[in-house]
This record gives sequence, structure tokens and C-alpha cells, in this order.
Amino acid sequence: LAEELCKYSRLCYDRRLVGAAGGNLSVRADKKDVFLVTASGVSLRDVAPENIVVVDIDGNVLEAPAGLKPSKEIGFHLAIFKVRPQTTAVLHVHPAYSTIYANTRRAIPPATVSANLKLKQGRIVLEARPGSQELSGSITTAVQEASQEVTVLLLERHGLIAFNSSLCNAFDDAELAEDTAKIAFMSSHLPAEAAVSTGRIVDLTAPLDEKTHCYPTDPPFKKNWHITFDKNGMNLSKLEMSAHSGTHVDAPRHFIPGDMDIASMGVDPFMGPAIALDCPKQPGQNILPLDFADSDIRPGDIVLFRTGWEERSCSPRFFEGDWPGLSVEAVEALIDKKVNAIGGDIPSADNPSGFQAGAVAHKKAMAAGIPIFEGLVNLKEIVGRRFYFIGLPLKLMDCEASPVRAVALLDNTEK
Repeated sequence: LAEELCKYSRLCYDRRLVGAAGGNLSVRADKKDVFLVTASGVSLRDVAPENIVVVDIDGNVLEAPAGLKPSKEIGFHLAIFKVRPQTTAVLHVHPAYSTIYANTRRAIPPATVSANLKLKQGRIVLEARPGSQELSGSITTAVQEASQEVTVLLLERHGLIAFNSSLCNAFDDAELAEDTAKIAFMSSHLPAEAAVSTGRIVDLTAPLDEKTHCYPTDPPFKKNWHITFDKNGMNLSKLEMSAHSGTHVDAPRHFIPGDMDIASMGVDPFMGPAIALDCPKQPGQNILPLDFADSDIRPGDIVLFRTGWEERSCSPRFFEGDWPGLSVEAVEALIDKKVNAIGGDIPSADNPSGFQAGAVAHKKAMAAGIPIFEGLVNLKEIVGRRFYFIGLPLKLMDCEASPVRAVALLDNTEK
């Protein structure tokens, strides 16, 4: 068993699932509550029978070479063994592409047939100090809440954990996750080029000028000429506006103090595969899970809803009445589907009644790290289609939102 632990430790290193002295592995011995674990400070490339540590289910060291102790992450290894008695092996590694998705709090999109069948991910474990009780507790909760088929957890800024009935199976899960993450990440940059060369671009952005109507409590858009060509040989304008002016996107900081601002989210959440759904709504009616229950929503998608409210865009009526919003249940259902972002032709994810109730739709999405696009137009041209969406915000430091130039890149072969 020690030789097998050495083999898969080295495989993790050779397949670039870890680097330097990162990562840790453990395996259950024949005796139910005895475990072999890699030692703290020993690179997985150097794991050998003579530097493996043996512990019991409570973490007490039963055997250890002089000067060595078990990995500092032994706490969550043992917690998984306790929660999942059928588990024989636990791998914790730091693969690059999987960590990119973990850092943006998104599940790895099932980019291959194999991943769609075999990659079973639980929810993202939020960042906590390595080796801490907080981290161990969060992982324990994630495993307890996951279905029995889940064998992979992504850790924010900390790689992934794979746990299964053997070292071989756990390693296969970890390698599948990383291969899938790499394919998904690299593929996400290709559809834009394909759409530009073979399809067409639909502008989803409302005009932004003094006629743009803002949320009643927001500052209006203003533009003045700071200098003019007649006097200075050039034109230079000065703008004053809300970060939520016109077509824009909200970041978690909008409703969660201290959470991610628009700049720290990077660019990935604001571009990628998308689908637009037709959900006609009357004033006061919210988007419900039933509205998209049979839709082709895939993990990693940006999901945009056309309610018909865009007919009021660029008019005083845009913020009049009880506009449609997203129900809390709809946001929760979209989170469960592991979408990348949500949005629509609505002025805000919460309608006036929703704001009075505490803006729960916003807060649910924000807590999950999901940005919200609001004030989109021309969705009627793309409803029912899949496309590549780009809605990049300005890189505004410490800001909760930003205007965007949103476009849909359509591949003419996509129906």
C-alpha cells in the first residue's frame, strides 16, 4: 500500500497536478481506522515508503520517520474518511486550470463527453487558511451536503480534492478534472473568433447619453466638453454618471460589503458561451424556475432573459411601474445549474417589490459570485439561440458595477 501511495504521488507530480512541495495524499489501510499519509514538506516527487506517516482516525501518529509529521491538511483528509466510510483514498492537488475555475467560484464546465458522464463535482469550497479548522470544517460540510456520486471538490485559491474508493480512481478523477478544465478554458477563447469570421455580431447595448433614464435614486448621465476643437485644437469630454448607467453589470460588492469589486473579478465571468431565453412578463411578474425548466442551460453558461421590457428602454417608462425581475427561486435554480452569469432586458434583478423585501435576488447571486447584466437590448434577435457573449466592464478599482458594451457573437451554423 505504501508503494501504491508513492506511485500515485509521483504521478500527481509528473502530470503537473502539483509543483514543488505542494499537495498531499492519503489512503486507508486494511485496518479500517489506520491511514497512510504523505509527510509535511516532502514533495510528491520524493514520496517513498521510508518517509510516509501512519495515523489513526483521530490524527494520532502511529508511525513516523524521525523529524517528519503528517501533512498539515490531515484534518480534512480524516474528516472525509469519517463522512464517507466507503472512501479509501483522498488526493489534494493544485492543478493550474482547475484552480482558475475555483478562483472564480465556478464549476468546471463539462467540455467533453467523458466529463459529462464521469466528472462529479460538489460546490466550491471558499478560501480559508491552509491547515485551519475553518478549511477542514468547510470541506466537511461540502462533502456532507454533496450527493453520494460527488468525488471532486474545487477549493478557492487552493486547487482541488478528489476522493474515491481507491488511489487509482481518485487520481483518475483529479486528472479528468484538470484535463476538462484545460479544454474548457482554452475552448472558451475560440468561439469569438469563429463567430466573427463565420457569423454576425448583435449589439445588446442601449445608447448612453443625457436621454438615458437611470434608477430614480441614481445620479443622471451628464456629458460636458472639457475642451473643444475650436478653442484647443481637439475635443475632450467629461462624463458624470452612475456605475449602473444604461446597459451595465453588477459585481458582488454591490450588495455584499468587502466582496469582489468589478475589477477583481477578472474578465472570465463577463464573456463566454451563452443562451437567450424568451420569458414574456407583465408588470409585477417575476422570472420563475418553470420559465427555463426545459431550456438547454449548461454549466458555465451566461443566461440572458428577454421579458419584453426592453421595449421601454431609452424612455421614461423604463423605471416606471413594477418591472419584471428574477425570483429568488429562479436565482437559486440558476446557481444549482452552475451558470457563469445572468442578466436580461430588465432594469434590475430585483423589481420594486423585491427591493422592499431586501433585494434577495441580488444578494443570492452576489453571494455565489455571479455577476448580473441589466438593461440589455435587442435580445429578441437572439432568443432561443446559443452564442458567444461579451459584456466586458471597465476595470474600475473598488467599484461595485460598470457600464458595458455587450454583444452577442453568432455562428450562423448554430440554430
